[in-house]
Amino acid sequence: MLNALLSRYRVRNALVAGVLALVGALLVVAYVTSYRNSVTHGAGLVAVYVAARDIPEGTDGATAASAGYLKRETVLRRNVVSGAISNPSQIANLAAAQTIFAGEQVTIKQFRSTAQRGALADISGNLRAITITGNNNQLLAGIVKNGNRVDVVANLKYSVGGHDHVVTRIVLRNLLVLDAPSSNGGGGLGAAGQSNSITFAVTDEQAAKLFYTTQNTSWSLLLRPVARPADSAGVAETIKGLVSGGLSQQQISQLTSGQGIGSVSDAG
Repeated sequence: MLNALLSRYRVRNALVAGVLALVGALLVVAYVTSYRNSVTHGAGLVAVYVAARDIPEGTDGATAASAGYLKRETVLRRNVVSGAISNPSQIANLAAAQTIFAGEQVTIKQFRSTAQRGALADISGNLRAITITGNNNQLLAGIVKNGNRVDVVANLKYSVGGHDHVVTRIVLRNLLVLDAPSSNGGGGLGAAGQSNSITFAVTDEQAAKLFYTTQNTSWSLLLRPVARPADSAGVAETIKGLVSGGLSQQQISQLTSGQGIGSVSDAG
């Protein structure tokens, strides 16, 4: 009899403990849910669009929306990037000004007017686009590409005190190629002499120098390296420098019949 009574007490206590544990678990779940709801409600959820995959520079907004470049995500208000779009129509008439990488929030600031694509996409502020003509050799046709940088070397003819002089100088450096010349013909002398054109991004000052150089001197472009380009010190080369460079006074005297380097002038 006593054993049966003890057994009933144990069962009752076990049931009470189980009920209390269940109630406790339910209270914990309710608390966590309430806390999460309060945090979410306080922060606010906002729908934005992110890049589903890399969006190449120049892609227009309409294409980005229709070709699967965008996907809608919900984020906490405090995590929204300034200018983030909430509807693809906001960029429908714009084009990506830079590559937008997968996972980035898409913003208005990453786009610009579609009218600014092409050469206009690479100039701003005091930069201008200028197109000059020349032959294939001068323009490095078939060698220089869009986005390359070039220098300009020129032969400058001038007079001092009634005496004519010629000097060769690098007159411009590091010009950005916006539109490279195509390679006309298949090479050879005929193709080398054909007329062609190239478009640069230049400042006002560079534009004036470039225009004067191409209109009044003999000139050519020099392709700059892509990796760690460096410039030599300023140099002005003349016929006197070319004749005397690296020679001793005795050798110069022999070349000038004893009259010295000052007697040398350009024979052309």
